[in-house]
Amino acid sequence: MVSDRSLSSRWEGDDGTGLAAQVLTRLVAGEPLDDLGLDRHEDRWDLRGLAVPDPEIVATAEVVDASSGDVPPLGVALASGFLTFRGVGLADLDLSGARLQHLRFFDVTLSNCVFDRAACQDWRGWRLDVEGCSFRNAKLRDAALGTWSEQRGNRFTDVDFGRADLRGSVWQGAVLVDCDFGEARLDGVEFRACELIRCRFAGLLDEVRFLGDPSVVIDKPDFGRFEDVDFSGATLRTVEFLDLSLSGITFPDESDEQVVVHHYPCVVRRALEQLGDDLSPEVSFLRSTMRADNRRLDDSREVGVWHVDQLGDTPESQRNARELLHRLERECSDA
Repeated sequence: MVSDRSLSSRWEGDDGTGLAAQVLTRLVAGEPLDDLGLDRHEDRWDLRGLAVPDPEIVATAEVVDASSGDVPPLGVALASGFLTFRGVGLADLDLSGARLQHLRFFDVTLSNCVFDRAACQDWRGWRLDVEGCSFRNAKLRDAALGTWSEQRGNRFTDVDFGRADLRGSVWQGAVLVDCDFGEARLDGVEFRACELIRCRFAGLLDEVRFLGDPSVVIDKPDFGRFEDVDFSGATLRTVEFLDLSLSGITFPDESDEQVVVHHYPCVVRRALEQLGDDLSPEVSFLRSTMRADNRRLDDSREVGVWHVDQLGDTPESQRNARELLHRLERECSDA
């Protein structure tokens, strides 16, 4: 494999920077690249290692919260010079290992493009369509990939986010079809009112929320939904599903790291009855988890999944919690 450093060096020097400027000018204008002397890589234009200039910081300031003298000032910066694409189609591009931070997209279609290992932090897209693209191992932190604008969200079809860093990304009202999030970093990410169809999640999901209700955040008329979404290869650690039908989900199997039960609402209610007012630390830990589940309990949900860290803070307490939940599962099955 050619290193990203050797690929990026092609765009250095007078000739390289001049060619890069021509490429970016053509892409922003939606014009073809045919006459620039570029090579092809796997039937795409070879733009691997291309670097987009960072925006220019034109002003800085400190914002002080007058209501609290204990909070230090917050530094903010005003930037200009964001590379912006409007109303164009970007197709058949290989931008592996490229540096593409802070791009802005309005009414743009990305099709058959490769962004593997690319730095795509702080992307912003409105009315964006992404089709047949790959972001494997890409850095997409703090990217607004799912935005809602003019009564529509962004759409992703056949997109590979495998092992991508998506922490801090925004997903509101997006439609995701045949997308793969295998081993992606999604810590703390919230999918709100999104439609997920034939998507796959694998690896550790930590503090991830799937919310069906558009709430007041966006003016989407319909709730989010799942259709044939595969979590079978995932480990769920504090993953929430609220206001969503879960009949379209394949949940993971029981493992050393997680406990899976059927008759979920019954198990939660019986667990709270069983634990009662016992003040021992072991019981208090498990009761706290059961109370949190009970507050957002959905009687239509058949399967419950907990990471063992949610059930106890020692191997013994986790083992005891597992045994209790499965005993209650059997009781609920016989009821």
